Order: sequence, then structure tokens, then C-alpha cells
Amino acid sequence: MQRFEYFTEDDVQKIHEATLRVLETVGVDFGYEPAIEVFRKAGCKVDGERVFFSPKMVMEQVAKAPSEYTLQARNPERNVAIGGDNIAYIPCYGPPFVHDLDRGRRESTLEDYTNFVKLAYASKSIDITGGMMAEPNDIPHERRNAEMMLASMRYSDKPFMGGAIGAEAARETIEMAAILFGCPEAALAEKMPMISILCTRTPLAYDDRMLGAIMEYAKAGMPQLISSLSIAGATSPVTMEGTLVVQNAEVLAGIVLTQLIREGTPVVFSGSSSAAAMRYGTLSIGAPEMAVNTAATAQMARFYGIPSRGGGAITDSKLPDAQAGMESMMSQLMATLSGVHFVLHSAGILEGYMAASYEKFVIDDEICGMCKRIKRGERADSEKLALDVIAQVGPGGEYLTNMHTFQNFRKEFYTPIMEQKEAYAGWKEKGGESIERVANRKWKEILEAYQEPGMPDETLGELEKYVEKKYGK
Repeated sequence: MQRFEYFTEDDVQKIHEATLRVLETVGVDFGYEPAIEVFRKAGCKVDGERVFFSPKMVMEQVAKAPSEYTLQARNPERNVAIGGDNIAYIPCYGPPFVHDLDRGRRESTLEDYTNFVKLAYASKSIDITGGMMAEPNDIPHERRNAEMMLASMRYSDKPFMGGAIGAEAARETIEMAAILFGCPEAALAEKMPMISILCTRTPLAYDDRMLGAIMEYAKAGMPQLISSLSIAGATSPVTMEGTLVVQNAEVLAGIVLTQLIREGTPVVFSGSSSAAAMRYGTLSIGAPEMAVNTAATAQMARFYGIPSRGGGAITDSKLPDAQAGMESMMSQLMATLSGVHFVLHSAGILEGYMAASYEKFVIDDEICGMCKRIKRGERADSEKLALDVIAQVGPGGEYLTNMHTFQNFRKEFYTPIMEQKEAYAGWKEKGGESIERVANRKWKEILEAYQEPGMPDETLGELEKYVEKKYGK
């Protein structure tokens, strides 16, 4: 499948040159002395917390990041390749609230988080178990990361996302991953069982928590998304090009840090910038500008030879309604067509990252399946062109009962997970349910049918003891 290119090559070059100028003359603030010391030793100009980067240094360090790598799951059949012509879908991340049609909007709990782990595990289209898919507000803050990691490791055998709320959470995630894989921490760099997202503090700054985590993961050789969420008109220039320059500068500065700490640390060039809803002063992730940034992020990442992150089935809607479907498909499809490798927020997000919806998770899973079908592309060879079949059927015939159809329809057509393809009379006879109601029934069926993937009792016991030793029962 041909990739969609939003900007011209000349535009990309101009954005790149503007980014290098910002890094050299404006600089980036790093609110963490250990990070500043790394830059100082590398020869960067430092003024307080402000670090300035020469173009030569930026390009030398960015070139050290790999263009492709593989995340290894505890079930090898679920390994995920990052980069190249591959695409990975990852569910919602970060919502403090959850929503379902039965109970409405409420604070999320550990049970909700565990349910989303199970839904992600059961999905044929979701590739990586999410990180903070629903923040467990019923668990003390200091214990949340350990409980989420334990649930991700126990209830899914896919690769997972690690903790991103500071150096301690990163260290904890690394230690638990070593237990899961039964290996020394030093050996995790070869396995790469997880990936984490670390974010800038726009505009042009990083805080101590994110920097602490970046440095811990980099020391261990763990993959990480270096991510910027700039808000055009609020935390970055109102133009998409200006916002892209700010995003680009922040991401490149973070990537430089990872490579200075450990050369070859796997990273993802992660853009999630969008526009402000100027009437309300809020972030709008359902805006077409978000889709523009997704396509541009993919192009800039290709320019630097680094895997990209962008898009997702995201929306500003407060319910899993027509607005949610419209905005989610726009963003998810743009990520798919533009060549993004890591599509975070591919399932479940409502109201601008604030809530995770059970029904929307299942609806978005359907969107993911459709987008993967489109991503698959086509091949115009003799078998696909089907000239013999066309000649056999001839004018006025039909293909429905042709053997060629029976032999190929299952692999040619996408099979929906929520079938509503019958005629109106049949749909009405079955209850005439809206897609939201079908999704409500579907997520419950998935959880009811869930079967825990096998994990050795000894490994599970060690993980549970790790958490209990650190935080108590």
C-alpha cells in the first residue's frame, strides 16, 4: 500500500531546518540535574536548565536510534515488529474515568483496568496491551504502577507498556519484567518485552518525572516513545507548521538524551499534537488538525529514519456516538494510510483522553480491524485479476455460487466482530439494536468468555511477592 504524504519533500526540509535552528538558538529546558549533566558532558551549551544543541550533534545522535526492532511477548506468537512496513495498534492510555452504558461516567478502578487488559488480550487487532488504560483510583498512587504491571503481565501474554510516572515506576517495571522473563535485568535489552511513553512539557521543556523515567529506560536499553503533545494556538504556534517545529524540537531533544545515555536505545518518534478549541480554551483531539499532525509526524519520522507514533481512534465526544465514530475513524485511518508504526489510543478513548469507554473499546476494535484490512493492500497478479473466472461466468452470470468465491471470500473480505449486515426486517426482528447497544452486549460476552493465558505458578508467585514486599498486602 502506498503511503499518504501530506507535506512535500521541500516542506519537510524546511521544517527540519527550522527545528535545528530552534534547538540551537532557543534551546530546551530540562528540569532534572542528572539530565543536564549528561548534556554538559556531551559538550552542549548549558544555561541553567536551558540546553542548546548544535545541528551536527542532533543529527549524529538521532542517527544512532534503530529504524526497526521487535518487542518480544512472553508468547512468541504475539511478538510485535516496530518500524518498516509494520503497524501496531495499542488501546487507550491515561483516562482517570471510565464510561459504560449501564453505569455512566465514573472514576476508574483496578477492576476496570484489568477488564481492559482482558479486552485487549482478546482482540485480534490490538497488538500491545496498553499502559494506563484506566487509572485505578481505588489504589494508592504509589502502588498503582505495580498493580497495573502485574495485571498486564498476568492477564495478557502480549507485549505491554511500562510505567511512565517517574524513575521509580520505570525501575519497578524493569524489575518486574526481569521476573516475568526469568532473566537478569541486563538481558532485557535483548528481549525488549515492553515499551513506554515519556512526554515533554510543552513548549520546549521536560520535567523531572519524565526525564527520570527516560534515563532509567535508556540505561536498560528499553524502547520508549518520546512524545510531544503541543496544542496549536495554546502551547505552540497557531499554524500547523509552527506547531510541528515545536513538536519536532522537543522530540529530537529527548531522542538525543536517550542516545547519549545508551547508544542504540530504541525509540519511537511520537507526535500527538493538535489544535485548541478556541471558543473553550480546551484541547481538541477530534479536530482535523490532529489528523494533519499525524500524517506530518509520520513524514518527519521517516526523514530521520525512526519509527513513528501518531493518531488513534480518538474523539472529543462524551459518548460513543456518531461524533465519536466520525472523529475516531478519521484519525485511525490517517495513521494507517500515512505509515505510522505505533498507533496509541486505538481503542476506547472518549472526551479528549479523559475517559475510557467499554462500548467504544469494542467499536474501535472494529475500526482497527477495518483499517488493518485497508493497510493490507492488494496485489494485481493473475490470481487476483481472476480472468479465467470472469470468462467462465461470462455476461449475465453470477459469482455468488462460484467455487472461486467459496475458496477466497474468507481471506478477501474483512469479517466484522459485530455483524449488522442483514436486511432491515431481520435487524428489526432481532431487536433493532444500535451499534452502541451491540457493543454493550459484546464487551460483556468477551469478558465472560475470557480465559487467562498460562503463566507458571512460580513466576506469578514471584511477581505477587515483589509487590507485597514493596507495598504490603
